Amino acid sequence: MKLSKKLEKALNKQVAMEYEAAYKYNGMRIYLDDFGVPGATHWMTLQTKEEIQHAEDFIQFIKSLDGQVELAEIQAETTKYDGLASVWEAGLAHEKEITKSIEEILALAIKEKNYAAENFLRTYVDEQVEEEENFRDVLQLFELAGKDKAAMFQVDSYLGQRGQE
Repeated sequence: MKLSKKLEKALNKQVAMEYEAAYKYNGMRIYLDDFGVPGATHWMTLQTKEEIQHAEDFIQFIKSLDGQVELAEIQAETTKYDGLASVWEAGLAHEKEITKSIEEILALAIKEKNYAAENFLRTYVDEQVEEEENFRDVLQLFELAGKDKAAMFQVDSYLGQRGQE
């Protein structure tokens, strides 16, 4: 099975989006570290690494169908935010962009009857449900904690447990 040029281009664009997500989340990680929240820093460090793995998954998939991988330029990202909630709001907005992109590529794969791409992309549709939910869940915790410093300390502690479940 071979990729059409159109599908190959779309998948390469997704590689760039995954690396951009990692770069964005790394900027957030730096902000969180400077802000002094080790649990949130840990959470975002794992998120950064996860996005790099997603990019690698897309690269390997393109290569597995004898496609040509092309790496795009990545834009600079900020390390400045207006508090903890703004970090996760920006992350959720970015995850929604990634979801939209994956859904568009999936629609193209279905149209082209590229079943391998369809199967691969469906796993990422499921992954995006989880990604958006994770960001929303953290935002909900921030909302519940409000301005209560003890509650925020607990939220940060909870975020530091990611990956230890």
